[in-house]
Amino acid sequence: MMANQVLGQTVINKAVIDDSRAGTVRIISNGGKSSGTGFYISNDIIATCFHVVAQISVNNSQNVNFNIYNDIQAINEDGEIVTLTCISFPDNSSPEPLLQDFALLRVNNPTPKKKILALEYSTNSDIADNVLFSGYPLGTPTMVSHVGMISGITKDKAIICVQASTNKGNSGGALVNSQGKVIGIISMREGGISAGLQNYLSQITATEKQGSVEFMGINPLQATKETISVLDTYISTGIGYARSIKFMTDYIKKKGIKL
Repeated sequence: MMANQVLGQTVINKAVIDDSRAGTVRIISNGGKSSGTGFYISNDIIATCFHVVAQISVNNSQNVNFNIYNDIQAINEDGEIVTLTCISFPDNSSPEPLLQDFALLRVNNPTPKKKILALEYSTNSDIADNVLFSGYPLGTPTMVSHVGMISGITKDKAIICVQASTNKGNSGGALVNSQGKVIGIISMREGGISAGLQNYLSQITATEKQGSVEFMGINPLQATKETISVLDTYISTGIGYARSIKFMTDYIKKKGIKL
């Protein structure tokens, strides 16, 4: 990778890329079968997406339920593993972690001298600014970093659209500007299966409860589910969405959390 890369109106220096990688970790829950990305915002606090560390469901009454995993771990690029406890529990008075998809995780046994990524408290980002994010998408055997360009910002500055390769597993990664400060958290991507295929998948799951018949050693329902799963994992238009870091910084101030 070149020392400097120019995609928009700004420059991402190699040192900023190195810092991004040094402050990034893989977030996993074996029990929840979840894997994503996180980053250090202090020596003992890691930020990520709420949907990476919790199972979220909506019941028939449209009430949102969630269950935070109890076996959350972070693994850095050197293979060091630390256990984590969520300290941003959504409730009626403070639903922001759920609504804005962020989580703060306390490192149970912190080790010194972690690379901490600085948070940007202003909202001066603009279209065509270059940005960077590192993480663990899909089944990559190592951390990967992508330099991209801001391609859109919602009027309320809540969502930042990024023109760069964004996939499952990138969720929770820090979106960093050219100064190396975190302006957002990678949360979503454009692409994946359509509503029609999602509905088809639900019908298959319901049908399976009545049993299925194998044909020449192949279970057609299971094969169809696996095909839909592959489409959902790998089909993407290459546009990622990041939630503004402002939601998390406001929450930190509101709760008096010391970084």
